[in-house]
Amino acid sequence: MRYKDFYVRITPDKYIPRVDKKGDKILCEGFLIQIFAYKNEQDEIDNFSAAVGFEILENSLAEAKQLAKDFIDCENKIYQIDSNPIVT
Repeated sequence: MRYKDFYVRITPDKYIPRVDKKGDKILCEGFLIQIFAYKNEQDEIDNFSAAVGFEILENSLAEAKQLAKDFIDCENKIYQIDSNPIVT
């Protein structure tokens, strides 16, 4: 998926580690979200997991896409600096 000047790969994941309200370690379903500077997906800028019941409410690609867009919107200035190094 392309969003703004970035490329996003969203992959289903069934083994995302989280800690529940009781303090127990659990494995959750969700998605691995990777953000790239270029279409060829060689320059990964960032990656994070979205677990159902934590970062997203349900196991849907639409929710994962929206989370990725929101994340890019929040981090856009940092990504622009990181993906455009100054050459002297």
